Amino acid sequence: MTPEERIASLEEWKRSTEQWLGGMDKKLDQLIAAANMGKGAWWLFIKIGGLAVMLIAAVGWVADRIGFRPH
Repeated sequence: MTPEERIASLEEWKRSTEQWLGGMDKKLDQLIAAANMGKGAWWLFIKIGGLAVMLIAAVGWVADRIGFRPH
């Protein structure tokens, strides 16, 4: 293999590698966008769950203070 053929082969390999990495970048951007969409919903569920726990605890505390005892 002559030096020119080696250089041509390396240039072709470089081009194909750049295209492959470009495709990976697009897919990674899509995955990041999907993860960011799910992150908002996750934090919303966490906040709603925390609020529900606080409300249940408050109701339990009030019921205990007024002497409510279920049978």
